[in-house]
Amino acid sequence: MKNNKVAIGVDIGGTKIKTGLVRSDGQIIGESITIPTGASEQKEAIVGRIIESINHFLHIAQCENIDIQGIGMGVTGPLDIKNGKILQCPNLPTMDFYPLRETIKEHFKIPVFMNNDANAMILGESLWGAGKGFDCVLGVTLGTGFGCAIIKQNEIWIGATETAGEIWISPYKKGIIEDYVSGNAINRIFKKRSGKDCSAIEVADFARKGDEIAIKTWNEFSKALAYALAWSVNLIDPDVIVLGGSIANSMDLFLSSVEKMLRKHICPVPAETIRIAKAQLGDNAGFAGAAALVFS
Repeated sequence: MKNNKVAIGVDIGGTKIKTGLVRSDGQIIGESITIPTGASEQKEAIVGRIIESINHFLHIAQCENIDIQGIGMGVTGPLDIKNGKILQCPNLPTMDFYPLRETIKEHFKIPVFMNNDANAMILGESLWGAGKGFDCVLGVTLGTGFGCAIIKQNEIWIGATETAGEIWISPYKKGIIEDYVSGNAINRIFKKRSGKDCSAIEVADFARKGDEIAIKTWNEFSKALAYALAWSVNLIDPDVIVLGGSIANSMDLFLSSVEKMLRKHICPVPAETIRIAKAQLGDNAGFAGAAALVFS
């Protein structure tokens, strides 16, 4: 193992922190660990959990003579990528303007790389997963929130102010697109229609059993997602769209209608060629993508 390049990847979201060891060829080493983020708690507590999870794998690496190249962190945004800071982040409300990269680097004294979680995840998919072999990849992460990333020739396009892909805040109906395309959106829409407070997973189960309100909820989700993808495809003309995140596990409920609406609202040539693929790295996509930051 000593001659293989290995990185620690940390996926930091509003709900959970998932960490694991990843080789430069994308192979996962051993088991990952997942702990709650505790996003409403003080920043010191959240950072303490991140450090605890990294320590776990540094100990494993030391015991098994694994050479760690660095630590990659995919963090829910928006971020100041250049300076390694979390900005005003709705999913991490107690960590506004926190210098996370430098804090972790100072603690462990090894290279630390940090980027938006969606950027990191789709970079991993471009190197090792559903986007492998494609020149331009549009990636969408459907989880607690709504993330988007653009990868060109295996490099993240971050834009002039490092916020390329932050379409979650784009206006839609009476709010923003994330109000209609995310796990929280499924919860909100279903609760508004039924009066029941259920998770997106539960709403998916209800829909598969024929619950009309649940089916209408997913139809509303599908329409909003198709519009968001149409805007993005018409703008950047990608080879493939990669859908990841926990909500992608419910693609059986929305993929067909999304594809139909998407092809209707994009230019004729990409309408014939565009592909939509589910992220292949599965539950490992977040931390594997974070590790990809080290190798990229």
